[in-house]
Amino acid sequence: MGTVSVKLSRTYTAHEDVFDTIVLREPTYKDICMSGLGKPQELQHTPSGPMVATYPGIIDAYVQRLLKSPGYECIGQLSAHDTLALEKEVCGFFLVSKISPPSPDTSSSEQASKPQPSSE
Repeated sequence: MGTVSVKLSRTYTAHEDVFDTIVLREPTYKDICMSGLGKPQELQHTPSGPMVATYPGIIDAYVQRLLKSPGYECIGQLSAHDTLALEKEVCGFFLVSKISPPSPDTSSSEQASKPQPSSE
């Protein structure tokens, strides 16, 4: 299972820990689905266009589950800048990369099912 390191803007001291980096592990199916947490952000449609809604409570629940170091009790004093960096990394676990287009060497059965340009 992979980890992500969040480099903080400064060094913090809390509960006898000194740290300038937060380490998170990747969320698992158990963390996302079995726990019922779901995604920390969602797209919402509004009259003025789509917007992303971010849920701080869900982000905090993920931080509690995924934090490898320092301990959760140490991060309460993070600055707004570092809090947002941590939020960005948690939300980053849930971004899906775009699916790449099919390769040019598709099979003939795939080609046959695609509409062909007209020769008119």
